[in-house]
Amino acid sequence: MQASPLTGWRCWVDKFEEMMQIMMKMTDAERTMMMDKNKAMCVCGKCPTYNDCAKAKTELLYCATGKSACTLSKTGCICPACPITPMLGLKHAYYCTNGSERELRTM
Repeated sequence: MQASPLTGWRCWVDKFEEMMQIMMKMTDAERTMMMDKNKAMCVCGKCPTYNDCAKAKTELLYCATGKSACTLSKTGCICPACPITPMLGLKHAYYCTNGSERELRTM
């Protein structure tokens, strides 16, 4: 929560928007380090929708990178159970077929 400088009232800041603002201020090296850390926590590889093509391309972190380059069939989604979901304030699912959180929020 942040205090409004004009009114003194506290307002809720969307976690995802807050994280995007922080990442925009990072250097390329810092962003790469954060992405690597998030990939280590990513559960995409355990998802029922994840297939051999995605595995061969070592695709992960669809919530940040967007849709898969592979053709995927929606057979289940574990995005809501991913530890990255609350950490980044994610609100969607099936990022591998629908696009990144940022893309889905601008639709």
